[in-house]
Amino acid sequence: MKKVIICGVAVAFLCVAGLTGMTMAEEDKGPAEITLQTAEAKKPAVFPHAKHQEKQECDKCHKDANYTPGAWTKDSGHALCQACHKANENKDLAKCTTCHPAKK
Repeated sequence: MKKVIICGVAVAFLCVAGLTGMTMAEEDKGPAEITLQTAEAKKPAVFPHAKHQEKQECDKCHKDANYTPGAWTKDSGHALCQACHKANENKDLAKCTTCHPAKK
């Protein structure tokens, strides 16, 4: 009987720990907006991270071959972003100023 209680408590603990971990992972979605700046870039790209999360799954970008955390380049950024922006029915999304707004 003692073993059954101990196993039950252990299973309950693991379930609670697993659910807590899932909740924490869902809440940590990164910054709402990210400014991407490389050494060679003339204008930084402003990336509305939260707005993109509302429309698509994280893996769409984060599992893409052009996404390398901490190693953002003009070429990788354009390859990652332009495919969706150019395919979108709203042609304004394909304009340079969508991601590279004029300085205020």
